[in-house]
Amino acid sequence: MFKLLSALALLSLSTSCVAIVAAGAAAVGYIKYSENEASMDFEADLDETWKATIAALRDLQYKVDENYPHGTTEGEIDLDDRDTNVKVELHPEGFTRVRVRVGTFETEDHKRKAGLILEGIQDRL
Repeated sequence: MFKLLSALALLSLSTSCVAIVAAGAAAVGYIKYSENEASMDFEADLDETWKATIAALRDLQYKVDENYPHGTTEGEIDLDDRDTNVKVELHPEGFTRVRVRVGTFETEDHKRKAGLILEGIQDRL
């Protein structure tokens, strides 16, 4: 009986650890909104994320050169024709964050458009 209870306690503990690890991993990939900016973290390096960002923007009919350059730790695309700004930043913790700002004011349409860009990037990674 003692062995059975010990085994169940160990199983419960290991299941909880797996749930905690899974919850931590799931945090990467959620869109976060703050005022008029949406952001998302990706478990990919800067180059991969940058290429996915360019492809997502082009698919959404934004005029951006597929060879648009970026720096060693970050890149920024300012699309004046649509009042859209995209920043891709490499973080020391091992993930890349993309921040998107559409328009000047926070509106549901701006949130929707920023979300479409981030979802497009996510689909490519």
